[in-house]
Amino acid sequence: MSGTPYNSVQEAFQQIMSELTGDLHTDTAQIEDSSSKSFVFLDSKTINLILLYILMNKELQLTRLTNRTTPSVLQKNMVEEIDKMMKENKQLFEEILSDWKK
Repeated sequence: MSGTPYNSVQEAFQQIMSELTGDLHTDTAQIEDSSSKSFVFLDSKTINLILLYILMNKELQLTRLTNRTTPSVLQKNMVEEIDKMMKENKQLFEEILSDWKK
């Protein structure tokens, strides 16, 4: 009697496995009919990680594009300072030239 529950569990397990692998074989046959010959089985955690990576990568690309197109406050301040210095230097240079001509 002790062997009977074990055998029935084992038989049930084999039946379930054959049903699952049978589905895989029919899916594989359908895939072989199409042009693609490759497939991958992923668990939900792996799929979530891949999706998270894709989303983070897109967000990083958008951030980089935004930073390229809009100048930062520091860049604006530097440009303003350089323009101011160039104007001052131009005025000083013109004064020196006018003094030299006199």
